[in-house]
Amino acid sequence: MMPHDRRPGMPAHLATPGQLQVLQERVNQQYGAFGDRNEEEVEEGNRRVLADSWWKPAARLIGGIFLATLLLAAITDPDFSAPGEWANRFRLDTAAVLLWGPLLFLALFRQKLSQSIRTYLVISLFVEAFSETMFHRYGGQAEGGYWNTIMWPANVAWFGTVKEFAGVPGASLPVFFFATVGLLYRAVRGKKTADWTAPPRFARNALYVFLAAILALSVLGIARGGQIEGAFRQTVHLLQLPIVALLFLYAIRVPEDLAAIGTAFVVTAIARSLLVIYVYFFVCMPAGITELPGKPEWCTNHSDTVLFVVSIVILIAHAIEQRKSKITLRAIAIGALILFAIVLNNRRLAFISLAVAPMVIYLALEPSRRKRRVTWAMAISVPLLMGYVLVGSEINSSSPVLKPAKAIVSVLDQKDSSAISRDIENENLIYTLRLDPVVTKGFGHDYEYSPNNPPVDLSEVFKNYRLIAHNGVLWLWSIAGVFGFAAIWMVYPLASTLAMRGYRAADSPLERSAALSALGTVAVVVLQIWGDQGFSSYMTLITFGVAYAVAARLAVRAA
Repeated sequence: MMPHDRRPGMPAHLATPGQLQVLQERVNQQYGAFGDRNEEEVEEGNRRVLADSWWKPAARLIGGIFLATLLLAAITDPDFSAPGEWANRFRLDTAAVLLWGPLLFLALFRQKLSQSIRTYLVISLFVEAFSETMFHRYGGQAEGGYWNTIMWPANVAWFGTVKEFAGVPGASLPVFFFATVGLLYRAVRGKKTADWTAPPRFARNALYVFLAAILALSVLGIARGGQIEGAFRQTVHLLQLPIVALLFLYAIRVPEDLAAIGTAFVVTAIARSLLVIYVYFFVCMPAGITELPGKPEWCTNHSDTVLFVVSIVILIAHAIEQRKSKITLRAIAIGALILFAIVLNNRRLAFISLAVAPMVIYLALEPSRRKRRVTWAMAISVPLLMGYVLVGSEINSSSPVLKPAKAIVSVLDQKDSSAISRDIENENLIYTLRLDPVVTKGFGHDYEYSPNNPPVDLSEVFKNYRLIAHNGVLWLWSIAGVFGFAAIWMVYPLASTLAMRGYRAADSPLERSAALSALGTVAVVVLQIWGDQGFSSYMTLITFGVAYAVAARLAVRAA
């Protein structure tokens, strides 16, 4: 006769709940509780992933790109068809595709996907956007740069349009775009490893909504009389953002790729910091540029602000979570080099990002002894920094040591010509939004001039300055209206929420530092969008795509 507490279908030796409990305890003793890992397992997994930091391949890749572009820059000159217009005819650097093209194909489509995505990330971080490339005289244009950067052959090859690179008529997308689409197809349709997990549906759907909103607003704008070319210029980067984010969402592995991703940012930031130092001391200083007030405006480009600050955020988060003196000292040394480059590159927004992003990380930290130590460090350092800003901003000197203080004060004062023109531009954007707050004109239209402000003509410097404003948040709102803005913008707070969720539930120092880094990165990206045309930057969209994918993967892993 069956015992009254025996479960139907259960074997005799597991007939009662007590017997089942005994078996479960024996399994837990042997293998650990289901879903739990003991401290030894966590530490071992942490060491294994950190060992795969990929810093040597990343350094070799950066070195190879640099030597190749240096050689091409030495044997050929940049070609312009008119002031401010790049020539789209065949050049010697174009012919070099016969050498690097097959190598790029092998690296992106014949390696394992995990290796290909790392290669793609390092190339995209190290090579500059061609639209931000510095030339001494841009085809005779009066507003030129300080030199013809040695990076220009790589820049036009990767981020320049195919028309700019090879003279193909109408080809207005870069090699970067086609590489991204090819890798995305491979990540979605290619052969999967046994441990591969599909990216979370909600994260994909948010990107699909983003993409659909951009397309819908483009159709609406053109239907309401907007220019097709203008709509393309406004959306070319926005359309690529969800594609890049989807690529990383499908391709990266958590936690296996976390150390390599962080290393890619930091190693690239070191390389570009050295480039900034070279430009400042060996290009600008001999020409007397550094003696002029507020000069140089920048040494490489605006987007390096994102790379540099995000790299420092990664170093801070890594040091906080690993809690080892060796790692902390290494982070301080590398961070000091990158910080020096930030000072020389002289972008005001970089100093604001350096204040905001670490503060976001600090607020996210759980109450602990570690957070109390950080609080004490801030209590000591903040008064010192305030004194430096107050005193340094008043000293009449062009020393780079004082540039951060002067830059921060200029942001707070908002009295220089640049700040005044931005204020006028922002008021024009708000005025444009008020005209059509719900059913907007869409993409393809200029913003309107407010009758309360005199128009500021920037066409000599920025040909399409009324198509794409500096303040990307207000600009997008004025174009998309309330509902369109919400559909597009929601990916940024979503990424922050996912990063916080991943941090709270992470069970290893590496995962916690990755989640904090993703959170700080979103803050940096949003500031760049707010202050300096971040929607038109490849660096910004790539960096956000990585942060979004890491945050989403960590959040689901924690569920």
